[in-house]
Amino acid sequence: MNKENMQKLIDAIKFDGQKKFNMATFIGKFEYEYQTEGVFNGDELASEYASSRVAVIEEGTSMFNCTSTGCIAGFATALACDWKAPGWLSKDDHVNQVKNFEQTSNKFLGLTYDEGKNLYYGDKNSIWKWLMKHEPMKYSKLELEEYDSLDDAEESGYEWDNEDLYVNFNTIDYLTAVDVLTRILNQEIGLSCAEMNQPYYVRADELVS
Repeated sequence: MNKENMQKLIDAIKFDGQKKFNMATFIGKFEYEYQTEGVFNGDELASEYASSRVAVIEEGTSMFNCTSTGCIAGFATALACDWKAPGWLSKDDHVNQVKNFEQTSNKFLGLTYDEGKNLYYGDKNSIWKWLMKHEPMKYSKLELEEYDSLDDAEESGYEWDNEDLYVNFNTIDYLTAVDVLTRILNQEIGLSCAEMNQPYYVRADELVS
């Protein structure tokens, strides 16, 4: 992990996350005008609404304009590129953009592929589902897309790491992201252990009963 760049990411999300942080898309826009108004001209959280992908951004222009939102990888990529859009964003190629967001963010933060996947996404071994399983009281605001709680999903026969269970990204606000990223920076929790590619407690004294 690149601790210096992780701190830069934390600081950026802490500074602008209320109006800019939304885990639904790498770089996105709100679908309705009332949502844009409520967030950028009011005090609503950007994470509360669905965000639609921005397909093309002209090379060299700002990755985040006045009403753009971004996820963890979106913020990290913007920092890595000095907030200017790289050439690969100038063409509407979703598969290539996903690959480049992942690679750019991982390189900037010093993460492996599996570590990045567990941080950026809400399926399978996602850090967000892992925290719902291991620290349900601390992260009680986190929800799944199809179930209100992990307990409900488990009663239906799902394990927490089932690839068909997805975190509802609208329940991850910027302060939760800052908290989790800070714990990763402080090496309290890791993103991917060697055996099962799942998040883990780095130190035994971090175990939560």
